[in-house]
Amino acid sequence: MKLILLNPPAKEKYVKESRCQHRAVVFQSVYPPLTLAYIASLTRNENDVMLIDAIGDGISERRVIDIVQEFDPDLIVVNTTTPTINNDLEVIRKLKRVSNFKSAIFGVHATYFAKELIKSPQLDIVIKGEPEFTTYELTKKELRDVKGIIYKEKGRVRENTNRDPLDVNSLPFPAWDLVNLENYRMPIIGESYVLLATGRGCPYDCTFCVSTSYYGKRFRCREVDSVIREIHYDRSMGIRNFFFFVETFTLNKKFVLELCDRIIDEKLDIRWVCNSRVDTVSLEVLEKMKEAGCWLISFGIESSSQKILDNVKKGIRPEQSERAVKMAHQAGIATIGHFIFGLPGETEDSIEKTIKFARGIPLNFAEFYLATPFPGSELFNEIESRDYNEINWDEVGYSHQNLCKGIELEKFRKRAYIGFYLRPRLILRDMRLFGLRNLPKLIIGGIRFLIDI
Repeated sequence: MKLILLNPPAKEKYVKESRCQHRAVVFQSVYPPLTLAYIASLTRNENDVMLIDAIGDGISERRVIDIVQEFDPDLIVVNTTTPTINNDLEVIRKLKRVSNFKSAIFGVHATYFAKELIKSPQLDIVIKGEPEFTTYELTKKELRDVKGIIYKEKGRVRENTNRDPLDVNSLPFPAWDLVNLENYRMPIIGESYVLLATGRGCPYDCTFCVSTSYYGKRFRCREVDSVIREIHYDRSMGIRNFFFFVETFTLNKKFVLELCDRIIDEKLDIRWVCNSRVDTVSLEVLEKMKEAGCWLISFGIESSSQKILDNVKKGIRPEQSERAVKMAHQAGIATIGHFIFGLPGETEDSIEKTIKFARGIPLNFAEFYLATPFPGSELFNEIESRDYNEINWDEVGYSHQNLCKGIELEKFRKRAYIGFYLRPRLILRDMRLFGLRNLPKLIIGGIRFLIDI
């Protein structure tokens, strides 16, 4: 079979990986296409496979059309998201004009709205849930025998049983050799990097997050040996920088300490970043992570209001956020704090306090989002109208105001960014941590973003 794995071109840069589905913001950084690379690794031994990340590679729509016409695939599998679904469907429609192929889409949005989306004339298959082994089976089996899909057959829509969550240790290493990694640069340091998944699933109940609807609540942790082998594999290709990609990297303390010890003992000489929760770190763990090459950690802080945190079932306290950031600072690890304006219970006063809180703790970077009811989140289930055709999906994103209409959230967001980044104290802090060599990248990237918001 001739197979194309496609991240379609778009007018703007979008992050499109698992639960992450938003316009690229600070430093305009997008992720290497991890899921597509997993699928490519599974399918390429028995198929003629082409991986196209049009967003990451900056490939135009016209060029993608030409490639498809020339390659003439049997199947195109498309990575889609909520804010890009209309764009992605339009690209598929145009591709259908030049080639006779079966089309399939995957992602959180596709999973949640599978029954609505299969009605689109340009779609033949919608993949529900994790797409890796489902896509593999699409290249080998009859559609009726593939779990986890809804599809069209002889003018009728058919839906198969769902697929069980996969064993994260059963996936092969991503086919990064099919990706031009020169086009994906780690923010600040400006070097090529890859995503390395250390697990899937999240046991927490945050109402604004889609993770549990896609990967489930049971945390599936990779084996340390498997992660170490993947690091060795990537290092053999010259890759030194990693984003340990999982909802909460520090969820399993034993795993983190064992992995860090192996990285140190085997002198792997890597640099890496990760996501975390403020209630899952300790100074002991952070210092070990630093020793093993971690230089940046990302915390979901969301708000300084305990009422709002409780409303969205975040399960943390503001003082835990402050403590975690200070511990990371003490360990010598840079921090990014993520904040959301407009969650249930938000007021202008609570936003002002959150902005002040963000500036009062030793964060190196901050991202401020507008509360967004993404399909698959509990927050989406609370909005008044959930009729698919009544919603403008192009504007369902962190940069558009969809909730809390009584407050000008975009005004506060701009003020939060300007107030956070245009501080001499922050510039001096980052200069000490990252050195003079990286300071121009920080300043130029920051100026470009502040102009764009």
